[in-house]
Amino acid sequence: MKKIFFLFIIIGLTSQYGCESVLDKTPDGQITIEEILSNYERSKGLIDETYGEIYLSRDQISFVHNPIEALTDNAFWAATYNAYEWHNGSLSLSNPVINWAWHTNPEQLWPDFWRGVRFANNAIKYLPQSTAITEQERSTWIAEARVLRCWFYMNLLEFYGSLPWIEEPFEATYRDWNELKRPTYDEIASKISEELMDVIESGILPNRQTASEARRVDKGIAYAIRARVLLNNASILNNPEKDRDKWQRAADAAQDVINMSDYSLVPMNEYKELFVGAFTTPVSEIIWRSWSDNSHINNTNGVDVGTYPYASISHIWNCGESPTQELVDCFEMTNGAFPVTYDDATRTKITVTPEAAALGYSEEPGGDPYSNRDARFYVNILYNMADYGVPYNCTEPFIVETFVGGRNGFNDVISQETQRSCTGYYSRKDKQIKYWGPGTSKGNEPTHWVFFRLAEFYLNRAEALCELGDFDGAITLLNIIRERALQPKIEDVPGFQKNYDFLIQRIRNERRVEFCLEGWRFHDQRRWKILNETNRFITGMRITKDDDGIFHYERRKIRDYESYSDKYLVLPIPLEDAKKLVSMTQPEAWQ
Repeated sequence: MKKIFFLFIIIGLTSQYGCESVLDKTPDGQITIEEILSNYERSKGLIDETYGEIYLSRDQISFVHNPIEALTDNAFWAATYNAYEWHNGSLSLSNPVINWAWHTNPEQLWPDFWRGVRFANNAIKYLPQSTAITEQERSTWIAEARVLRCWFYMNLLEFYGSLPWIEEPFEATYRDWNELKRPTYDEIASKISEELMDVIESGILPNRQTASEARRVDKGIAYAIRARVLLNNASILNNPEKDRDKWQRAADAAQDVINMSDYSLVPMNEYKELFVGAFTTPVSEIIWRSWSDNSHINNTNGVDVGTYPYASISHIWNCGESPTQELVDCFEMTNGAFPVTYDDATRTKITVTPEAAALGYSEEPGGDPYSNRDARFYVNILYNMADYGVPYNCTEPFIVETFVGGRNGFNDVISQETQRSCTGYYSRKDKQIKYWGPGTSKGNEPTHWVFFRLAEFYLNRAEALCELGDFDGAITLLNIIRERALQPKIEDVPGFQKNYDFLIQRIRNERRVEFCLEGWRFHDQRRWKILNETNRFITGMRITKDDDGIFHYERRKIRDYESYSDKYLVLPIPLEDAKKLVSMTQPEAWQ
């Protein structure tokens, strides 16, 4: 645990944004805090290094190039790496699974988030003492560090549950680890809310940063962190007593974000711009996103364009996250109907809904299950015979063929890395065909992982109001997101019922569709406590083509999962640190 909090800030502290190392060593290898605080670049490094602890790549959390979405029922990752171990039930006190095994310290999330807290605390403590910066820089950077500290705490809470609020860097001589205790989730959520509101009300940070400073936090980001934390606090995982006051606080916090005139939803014809485009180009819906170009995700979690028949294009490294049939089934038809209902517990036998059949949905030989779907389906998912567009410096479109024997044909082998999907689908959301061209040529725009966007807070408030019994309010907010996606109002969908059970399921489904492949399903499954319903197994669509060119569709179970027990709801404190923190109880399921 000492490695997390310990004061000696020169460890790993180098400036990512200045020309000078934050802590250039003196000839004897040592440096004093006075030498840091009397130097502009070193002082600035205190806040820059805090930003440097933020995870910037969507596919660098659970394992190398392995998006956390693959730990949910939305996507499947082939091969016997972390995702396989996770779903195999390997999570234990001695095996966190989410790790990078070849590192000296294989732990990832726990020490990284705490390191972020420590760097923020260092900035908050020492920047007031710097003689090398202006008063404006001092107050701004301290305010930013306070918001960033809440960001790291939000991440810790989402994975590890409630943890003590630490606002002073521990001295190297600190020994009282055994006295640290878990607060209640509400206590730490309330502390984060108060801290963020104090920064917001101080007026130090702008409502929204300029394009040139878009990586730095602002009021919008502070409001967004607060709203997400309070939603988690109100959810059943952390609010088993269903305290209405917690839901009201969550609803109000979401409204605070919605009220900011600096943000607005983009129209559906600009939806792709949420995920691809230059970081310096403002997008009205985005509140905060990674400033690192994640374009490599086309090569680690996409479709293999190397099978293009009209030019020689490099093959992909790995198809990575492959959307599941369960996710595909969540995308409504354009009339608001779900495409199918499941006839048995295997989810491989289905009945097509009458409203879907009326729009041409069919899984019979020669049928078409992919037309007339929610517009977001075509942004998010690549399916059999989908037109992916024209590769860079080419003239003919790339047509995805997921049928057995096709250029991107179904892969029956799930135990090894693969360039071909094992589910019959490929992810498209933050991918783009222009990443690929003859040889190594590329013409793509940058890809950036979105941390917060306005759509989340309409759905956060819709969920909170539904839990409060304000169905009219929930419907109004839900419809804002549905109508942006060109879907019918919820009251116009087949089978509409104005009651809690119907609305909460449609709100959750809307959230699953809207944010699929962005990484947030992992946390939603936990705060709703639905792992036992959703993480038993996943299925895909195996398509064959007969001699007459007719497609035949077979829903197939891909694999069983063992990642549904309560032990998967909140991660345990890593064993070595737990031995020091004897008063910090493990989550209930781990006791």
